[in-house]
Amino acid sequence: MFFGGGGFPGGFPGKGGGRGSKNADTTKFYKTLEVEKNANEADIKKAYRKLAVKHHPDKGGDPEKFKEVTRAYEVLSDPEKRAKYDRNGEEGLEEGGGGDAGDIFEQFFGGGGRGGRGAPRKRQKTKDVVQNLKVTLEQMYTGQTKKMAITRQTVDKKKGVQECRHCDGRGVKIEVVRMGPMIQQMQSACGACGGQGKSFGMKQEREVLEVHIQKGSPDGNKVTFREMADEHPDADAGDVHFVIKQQEHAVFKRKGADLFIERNITLVEALCGFEMELTHLDGRKLLIKTTPGEIVKPMVQGFDPLAKDDESKTEWEVIEDSDCPSVDNVAQADTTDIDTLKKACDSQLKKKGIDVGCFVVDGQRAYFKQCSRSEAIAAKKTRRGCTMYVVSDPDKLKSFRLMKAVKDEGMPTYKNPFVHGNLFLILTIEFPDSLSVENQTAISTLLPPALNAAKWSESDEGVEVHTVSDIDPVQSFNSNKVNMTAGGEAYDDDDEEDGGGGQRGPGGVNCAQQ
Repeated sequence: MFFGGGGFPGGFPGKGGGRGSKNADTTKFYKTLEVEKNANEADIKKAYRKLAVKHHPDKGGDPEKFKEVTRAYEVLSDPEKRAKYDRNGEEGLEEGGGGDAGDIFEQFFGGGGRGGRGAPRKRQKTKDVVQNLKVTLEQMYTGQTKKMAITRQTVDKKKGVQECRHCDGRGVKIEVVRMGPMIQQMQSACGACGGQGKSFGMKQEREVLEVHIQKGSPDGNKVTFREMADEHPDADAGDVHFVIKQQEHAVFKRKGADLFIERNITLVEALCGFEMELTHLDGRKLLIKTTPGEIVKPMVQGFDPLAKDDESKTEWEVIEDSDCPSVDNVAQADTTDIDTLKKACDSQLKKKGIDVGCFVVDGQRAYFKQCSRSEAIAAKKTRRGCTMYVVSDPDKLKSFRLMKAVKDEGMPTYKNPFVHGNLFLILTIEFPDSLSVENQTAISTLLPPALNAAKWSESDEGVEVHTVSDIDPVQSFNSNKVNMTAGGEAYDDDDEEDGGGGQRGPGGVNCAQQ
């Protein structure tokens, strides 16, 4: 609310009134710009341009000096303000000071820069557009260009951008209301231009973009088109991002630059070699076979070659009746469940920055030790009733993980398509359901001798003969549990010797760090 009137009776002059001051400094701004008092407008502008660039914060200059130079130029470049300053110095100027130094610099030199006080303001951008793009594994192998149509809002160049004639470009309309001796000014956004101060036309344009999918592009890779989103006169156009989404393939699985296929082979193929046909992702026909005399062994149980890196689990070597007491304990757990302890090493302890190289289990609890495998082995001592779990030998693990593969027949490497990954074969050996006695005898003459040779005979006194059969261990466990409960005997695999009866958390291990 603003009040009008003729001032006070008696005509007391306010700041900047017509009465001059003999002590006012009327040379400071001229000295700041390094010009004479009789300098013309061109000299003042030239001096400001030179000093503003020199002291601008973005150029490594002093922000305070930059503000002083800008303030001096603001006053001396305005004839009315300069006349007041020449009569009464800074006291003769209106209160409220000048505009922002960054605003004046931007008007003088143009937009751009980082923004903020004392620096040019950065233009805003319209909203980026993100669109998923489904791509087959074949397209990611060979590379392809897809044409994608987008529709976006653009400024109508024919109509152009004009100053709103309803608000004279201010973006607001001011309504003056007189109430007796008072005048009230009410301000509201201009309805004609929506408060923008400009009038402009918009139109929809259809654009066809060529999205180039490079060979070996990873899943989730972005292909970006700069400044192809919606336009606006007061903002830079945003970007359009196409996010590559790899589609599942019926034959090939991908992990990085490597490819995997799953095939079943018979026992004969595992022992005597195999040949298999494969149509590759680029249409080539591959005949894959083993080297003569080569044996295909079953994969290590529990090893998943397609597991993500963060799903990989530490492998442990078990050493019975052993401990490493000289290695300090970093944590302990009141449980002897081995699976839970292994999980704790890969999750809870690792998140705390503890890399466990060994843990020791006695009859009641486990002790975690932060050490290397070699340190744990060197400190090993015999201790009955204790079991050491030591991180497995990396070289030994490597030999366990070896798989049959075709070298350099994997995916092209992203941005280096002449280098390929490998094609791995996940082979499942199908054993025959049974063999005749004659065939077993014939095969046994061709294979290495058996590891288990019985010294007892079925006819020996006191020897019991048992024949193995197929039984489901899970069903057996559940059946035994029901039978024990039905017999009146409480069955609780969480009971401990002390019978504390306390409640334990579900499925976890409570690690007490030392």
